[in-house]
Amino acid sequence: MPKPMVVCTDASYYTAKATSIDVTAYYSGGGIGDPKGDGFIAPTWKYTMSLEIYDGYWKAVELQSGTFRVQSATRKFYLAGKKAGTYRVRLYYQAIENPEYSGQVATYSFKVYR
Repeated sequence: MPKPMVVCTDASYYTAKATSIDVTAYYSGGGIGDPKGDGFIAPTWKYTMSLEIYDGYWKAVELQSGTFRVQSATRKFYLAGKKAGTYRVRLYYQAIENPEYSGQVATYSFKVYR
């Protein structure tokens, strides 16, 4: 099954003056299969965004969750108290109407300078 979910950040790196990482997730596909067999339906997505730092392995430092339907989901991860390093954002998602439509996708890694 294709994974037309997209997650991206507002910059490719963050300077010491940056205050937050703005993240947008959106679904670039069409309708999903109706589990009742009635064709296709517009999905409502349940998601968790995980801000992860690389420290020999990817480790979650903050999680944010929610749902979205037609439009995209936008979240802010504030940098206060976060250390410098290599980060990424991983998105875990699942369609509420049909749990078969689920998965995960991550941004490319990016640097945070403090």
